[in-house]
Amino acid sequence: MQEQEWLASVLPPLQQLDEILGDDPTAVLLGLTRSRAPVETGFVGDPGDDPELRKQFAVAQASAAALKKNPKAALTTEQTQALHAFVHLLARPALRVVEDAIPAIPISWERLKTAHESVIRKIRGVGRIDASERRHVGTGWFAAENLLLTNRHVVGVLCGLKPHSDPTWLDKLPSAVVATNAQWDKDPSKRPVWDPAEAPGAASATTGTITKIRAHHPLLDMALLDVTGIANSKGLALRMRASPPAALERHEVYVAGYPAVNPPQGVSPEVAKLLFPDAKSSGLKRVSPGQLVAIVDSLPIAANKPRGSHDSSTLGGSSGSPVVDFDNHHVVALHYSGLYGVANYAIPLWLVKDEPFFADNGITFAS
Repeated sequence: MQEQEWLASVLPPLQQLDEILGDDPTAVLLGLTRSRAPVETGFVGDPGDDPELRKQFAVAQASAAALKKNPKAALTTEQTQALHAFVHLLARPALRVVEDAIPAIPISWERLKTAHESVIRKIRGVGRIDASERRHVGTGWFAAENLLLTNRHVVGVLCGLKPHSDPTWLDKLPSAVVATNAQWDKDPSKRPVWDPAEAPGAASATTGTITKIRAHHPLLDMALLDVTGIANSKGLALRMRASPPAALERHEVYVAGYPAVNPPQGVSPEVAKLLFPDAKSSGLKRVSPGQLVAIVDSLPIAANKPRGSHDSSTLGGSSGSPVVDFDNHHVVALHYSGLYGVANYAIPLWLVKDEPFFADNGITFAS
């Protein structure tokens, strides 16, 4: 699906768009930004004080109206960039989890409201992975008792490597894992933590200690971490689908994790102005509803291991998040990367269920 067609397909109907925005679209959208953007913003004061912000919202509003009237309308780069931010707020929000609930679910996601209790129950097994100094590294979730599934590049960061800037980090990873495990054994104060709290630093009786890097896949961006200190971790485990979902395009899913950004990476200045004015990295727990887009080209690191794409809103910090099927709340994919405004990529778990990585570590899949 082409970018513009996707934008047109997910925007609310024109009448609903007008009802949502009312007489002061800028004020409405700024309010939505505070509650629905992938991270909270630091913007304070009257939005009228920032003429550039008002201009970008106006561009987004006009572009959305034009696109709803004609999905093939010619749009400028500025209009398309503004629309991406618009879509985040109106159709692909990243909704905060607050006091074990998801408040203010938008009317465009009635399904999330209907499934609310099931979603909340499922995501209790999803938590932040923080380095020992409580530096946010990514997201991890229980795949089995006392065993977290996350991304291999998250493990790389825990080992002190630089996956995003050092092209040789994968070559260094095996020895770094051995050294890191030894360091954690020698000095437990250096161990990372897993925390399912809704906000960083919040008191949580369920914070666990990551004691060991159990395994990392040789080709795919997956890793397993041993964790202690979590009561009934087996009951928190998310089940994974052994078969594909009913459809590989437009199938509704949600991503649960801890998006964070500081500064926005790969985000156009226009979109950053709309979504992240003075935003600070925080990594609050969020649920991002969306759809599967397709099974796309093979992973560059593993022949015949295709990757899936989805359009839920994610940012840095979402790495390791589960992509969960609305139908039965089983995990269909492991999110591992994204290019803002272009695509998000995930490992379709049903395609790799027979990997020794899972079987050798006692991880089973739902039938």
